[in-house]
Amino acid sequence: MLRACNVIEGLGRGACRLATDTRGIILPYVTILLVVIIGVAALALDGARFMSLQTQLQNGADALALAGAAELDRLPDAESRAVNAINNLLANTTLFGAGSDRRVRISNIQFYSRLPDNDARPLSEGLLATDATAARFVAVTVQPVTLATILPAAFFAGSGLVTTGASAVAGFDQVVCNITPLFVCNPFETDGMSYAQATQALQEAAADPSRQRRLILLRQKNDGGASYEPGDYGFLESDSLGLGTAALIDALGKVHPAACFRQSGVNIRSGFVVGARDGLNVRFDIFAESMIANRGNIEYRPSPNVRKGYVGDACSAQPATSWPIGSPPNQATGLPLDNGWPNMGGRMGNGNWDFDTYWQVNHGGAGRDPPTVNGNPANNSNLLSRYSVYRYEIDQGMITDRSPGGESGAPACYAGGALSDVPDRRVVQAAVLNCLSLDLGPDPQSALPVAAFGKFFLTLPLAPSQTNLFVETVGLMDPKDRTMNFDTVQLYR
Repeated sequence: MLRACNVIEGLGRGACRLATDTRGIILPYVTILLVVIIGVAALALDGARFMSLQTQLQNGADALALAGAAELDRLPDAESRAVNAINNLLANTTLFGAGSDRRVRISNIQFYSRLPDNDARPLSEGLLATDATAARFVAVTVQPVTLATILPAAFFAGSGLVTTGASAVAGFDQVVCNITPLFVCNPFETDGMSYAQATQALQEAAADPSRQRRLILLRQKNDGGASYEPGDYGFLESDSLGLGTAALIDALGKVHPAACFRQSGVNIRSGFVVGARDGLNVRFDIFAESMIANRGNIEYRPSPNVRKGYVGDACSAQPATSWPIGSPPNQATGLPLDNGWPNMGGRMGNGNWDFDTYWQVNHGGAGRDPPTVNGNPANNSNLLSRYSVYRYEIDQGMITDRSPGGESGAPACYAGGALSDVPDRRVVQAAVLNCLSLDLGPDPQSALPVAAFGKFFLTLPLAPSQTNLFVETVGLMDPKDRTMNFDTVQLYR
């Protein structure tokens, strides 16, 4: 009996101790909260992974849009080049995607000529580009990517999957600086062409050697009541140059005119400028009275090759006679004209010119070999462009060869620093406008879109009282050439 009482008493004391023992009282709460803490941690980790995935997708969309926008130079193949750049130039992958979902893949590509005025407005209110020549912006949407969550959302009637996507809009505008403030009405545009067709004709002609050598007579329009026609040329306004005629002539003679122009819109300077030849002729080592003070200034240097075909004082402010264009003389000759003018109303030649006489007069005495065309020596039946001949003379060291009349291609009047052909002083960069399809009247007031910035080779200087320019088409300025191009490729959305 006593033993039983002792056992009961011991159990009682143990129960009392257990009832009064507070050690480990927090354990139930910890057990309950641990589930919550682990869930919140998993949720935070999932949130960070989701945000990181969305950021990676957005970065990929931005990069793809910028790659496509860099090709939007308003030429007819701009959209196809942009799509190719978007699809093939970049291969971005995400850190948290799985399998095939890791790669940033394109869902949709659209081109716009104008975006909504307000970024808060939906992109659908923008104006879709009707063709590549009007495409200024590209919108890229990437395919959404699904992410499996760490949090066991299925326990809470969830799917355990989250999805995110991204899109971006980028645009392009070609900006050229330090070029001649000159525009040319597209010489290859004809009546009835649309704007896109005219731009395509320009692009094709600029890349075709047979059409590059067609001599073009660019005419400074002097009829205030007439609309601009193909082959007309004029001058561009620039706030940095001012509006004075003297400032314009100075800019025509400078190596680096302080002017920049945007492809999206340029403004035309009205008025006929008879003194333009003074600025342009500096490139041929001819310093007229208005430019004579610049003979020692490197900013007004001529080309290293100024052969122009006349006999007399090389430093005359004006030569005694006009340059012998057409039938070359035996004593000296510049680059001859075409022997036929069937195009552009008689102001674009057929591309056939008297290479044989030019070469014999200027290099026959030195016994020079002519350049080769298609593996054979150049001659009147196997022609190349005048620009190619000019460059060949420079590259092969033939500038100082003399004609029977004593003329060489080396400048004799310029007294400044070292000559250079970068940039080439006898290549004029000009904004090319599709004047017919733009319906360009005699005095346009608004900014005009530029089909492309072209390069034209000056074959001859301007004779006294002459304002027309004889040029060959060299090509189009490449937006990726950073010598004078300062493209603005940027994200808009």
